Amino acid sequence: MKTKQNRWVFRTVTIGLIAIVFAVSWNVASGLVWQDATAEQMMPQGTFLYAEFEGTTENAEAYKETAEYAAFVDSGLADLFQKVVDFAIARDNTGKAEGIKAALDDLINHGFILSASLAEEQDQLIPSVRFIFNEGGAWTSDAVNLLQEMLAEKDIDVEMQTVGRRQIASFIIPDSPGIEVGMWKEGESMVVVVGPDVVNSTMACISGDAPNISQNERLQAVLKAETDFEQTGLSWLDWQALQNKYGGITLPIPQQLTIAEVLEIAGLDKLDSVINRGGYRGESQWTETSIVGLGQQDGPMLTLKDLPPLPSKPNWFNVFQCDPAALHDQLVSLAKNNSGLMGPDGEEQVNQIIESLPQMLGFDPKADLLDHLGNVACIYDDANGGVFGTGITFCVKLKNPEGIESFIDAQMARLEKAEENGEYLELPVYPYRIEQDGKDLIVFDITGDGDQTFQYGALRVVDDWLVVGLMPQSIKSFQLRVDGKLPAWEPDAEYQAALAELPKEFTSLTAVNTRDTYQMMLNWGMVFLPILQQSVMDNVLEIDEEMPFYVEDFPPAEAITAPMFPNLAVSVADENGIKFYSRSSTVGIPMMGGNSGMSSVGVAGVGVALLLPAVQQARAAARGAQSKNNMRQIGLAMHNYADTYGHFPSGTMENAELKPDERLSWAASILPFIEEGFVYEQLQKDQAWNAGENEVTATFMISTYMDPAQNQNFEEFAPIHYAGIAGTGKNAATLKIGQPGCGIFGYDRETRFRDITDGTSNTMMVTQVNDDIGPWAQGGKSTIRSLTKQPYINGPDGIGGPFQNDVVFVLMADGAVRAVSANVDPKTFENLAEMADGNVVGEF
Repeated sequence: MKTKQNRWVFRTVTIGLIAIVFAVSWNVASGLVWQDATAEQMMPQGTFLYAEFEGTTENAEAYKETAEYAAFVDSGLADLFQKVVDFAIARDNTGKAEGIKAALDDLINHGFILSASLAEEQDQLIPSVRFIFNEGGAWTSDAVNLLQEMLAEKDIDVEMQTVGRRQIASFIIPDSPGIEVGMWKEGESMVVVVGPDVVNSTMACISGDAPNISQNERLQAVLKAETDFEQTGLSWLDWQALQNKYGGITLPIPQQLTIAEVLEIAGLDKLDSVINRGGYRGESQWTETSIVGLGQQDGPMLTLKDLPPLPSKPNWFNVFQCDPAALHDQLVSLAKNNSGLMGPDGEEQVNQIIESLPQMLGFDPKADLLDHLGNVACIYDDANGGVFGTGITFCVKLKNPEGIESFIDAQMARLEKAEENGEYLELPVYPYRIEQDGKDLIVFDITGDGDQTFQYGALRVVDDWLVVGLMPQSIKSFQLRVDGKLPAWEPDAEYQAALAELPKEFTSLTAVNTRDTYQMMLNWGMVFLPILQQSVMDNVLEIDEEMPFYVEDFPPAEAITAPMFPNLAVSVADENGIKFYSRSSTVGIPMMGGNSGMSSVGVAGVGVALLLPAVQQARAAARGAQSKNNMRQIGLAMHNYADTYGHFPSGTMENAELKPDERLSWAASILPFIEEGFVYEQLQKDQAWNAGENEVTATFMISTYMDPAQNQNFEEFAPIHYAGIAGTGKNAATLKIGQPGCGIFGYDRETRFRDITDGTSNTMMVTQVNDDIGPWAQGGKSTIRSLTKQPYINGPDGIGGPFQNDVVFVLMADGAVRAVSANVDPKTFENLAEMADGNVVGEF
């Protein structure tokens, strides 16, 4: 009995051991058969673009040694930022913010690799792209589900296929030449690939059926190169590979040039590759960029001794080597060598232009100007020269100061003689000569909209430098430094420490006073932080909610800026290429006017009060420029429409069953010509502007139709701040071509260029409006105006600029945008509104 029991025990143990051995063997065998692919194995040999970021986790210890870590993390500022992020996430009602933040954290912490590759087949010109998100595998399933949801809305099917253990989601981009998108999990990483047959080509690289980047010798040399700093990121572009692939393609231009020939003309055929490396070097952030193949250095490079007498406290400066005369010769040589591209008479035409240039300009640009300039130029911002960039100054070393003074004197004499003869040139920047300290100082008047002028800028020869400043005081300060009456910049201990790590000779040097820049931003921020806090408490927080942090939690500005030091960057050029080196404490922002003297709230308040009108004027000017650009885009669209259909668009789309104010407008007709074809296709052309699907489409905001100075909010339909000119009189929009009072736009009028007998430069097409503003899609008064009652500008017709300014911008039929004074003679404005009255247009 006992023997029988022993046998059963023996059999059970034996079977168990066999099962264990089998299981272990199977797992080992599976491991040998299946291995997750490395990033290197997934990228084809034909890779021409490679970029990698290792992530912060890999280099966490090195980052802790940097000045940036001390400034932002040790000071506690990063913790406050994290609290703000957490505060925002807690208020998210979609439930997606937390996941997005976690995914971004993974990307930042663990990094990514990106590559772009060329196909081996010569006739396949579309490259393929591969993204590998390190440690992003956990997000693959969610990403695939999100992709399926998005594509299902567009009736695009996502194909799921199994390759080994991989579950690959893929689809073909609609209306593309077979461009495939694939996504799957590879080990702990997420892989996204885009390109023709990109999934199969990637699998071929993994299996070894196709060569991968381990066989790309040029890239491997870059990857294996050693550095003397902790590298965190790398990017590489193989320009030669691109030239070899695409150089033989003939461009669709009359000269039938290939891409290679165009690159040779531009001098880019010698470019070999571009390599950028970034990382940490002790307390600094370090970058090195090499542009291989484009280097050229004739003569010695610059040193600190070549710098001009900089202000003792520059916010930033950039000094660089240049040779204007040599550049002129190169451009002339380039024009002559490629004159044949202009046709049989090209060489003769180019030579005539070059030879006649001195006569056209009134001086020889090389002999009279460029030959007198040296090879050093510098631009800087003086912290003591004012705020918001008023201390910016540009200077050029001179070979022959007397020659430049003679040139300036000759040009000013020409202008002054013309003025004596009653001839005033219409220049946007007009120079005047005044005497200061016994020498000529040239100052400039800048003409703005409405013929308003203000003085801004000056120049003078100081010693052996030509100095140009935004303010005359900058030039005076330069002179005082030359005379030794004001101190000039000398590198202090921090600058010396930075310069010791950089090349002593260079072709350019850039420096940014990072500490003072951030000090200024923080000082201004502290002024408004209490206001922001109260605003959030009053308008955002619920009764029982707490702020993410309060004013007293913000670290002292000095604790943030103390670890910072100046950011420096230099470039060096030789026969092999151009190399850039950068040493910085953190991201440098060359704020204009950074000034430690602006630290008090009182001074800041006074500064705001003094600068507010200037800031408002600057904003108004910028908005006016944008509005003019909008009108130019409308004018270009009108002309393109006329080229296509033989006439300008009718004031409303043709529809006899609808009243004019029920129809779609001319603004709808030109949508395809302002890159809004998608919106145009949504419109139901046979329906009223607010009927059916048009009711939704009319809510789409068209940026070209929005004057940035006008109210951008609308409750229902998207507005338009411009209107077509119908002519003069209440019935102008219903007139037929040739009838008195007729302008370009009418409800059923199709105006051709030949109908504008007064001339396109004398006839208004579109105007700004500031009253009775309506939807862009609607015909009638919303988009067409006529002159019915004076005053025509800022009057009952609603024509005028924003805030009823003293000028209104109008688009002429030739495409030009003109500023018309609100005080213009009403008869002149009527003549401008009519296109065939035969009257002479007066001054406006």
